[in-house]
Amino acid sequence: MRAASAMLTAALALGGCVTSFEGERPSSLYGQHTDAAVALYGPWDEAVTLEGKRYYIWRRQAETAQGVRVCELRLEITPRHLIARRLVRGYPEACDLFTARFVPDKR
Repeated sequence: MRAASAMLTAALALGGCVTSFEGERPSSLYGQHTDAAVALYGPWDEAVTLEGKRYYIWRRQAETAQGVRVCELRLEITPRHLIARRLVRGYPEACDLFTARFVPDKR
């Protein structure tokens, strides 16, 4: 309980609006090998084990009128290096950096 309270206090101290979601961003990576995420986002920033589960974490920053905003992508990885779950947390401007956009070839 104390840890949750500390996390909430830290989030409120940052100010602004923090968004946490599991949905369309990043595009569906469930069941794919971790190489798929590395191909999209580059090498992960951190690898951690929490409660016996392995996670790879990427972070992005975006400059806004209010200052630097941060977003974190956390992927839960199975022992076979498959993506089991994803969580994206942070400011929408920074989280947009994890969104894949397709640009048509103009030839």
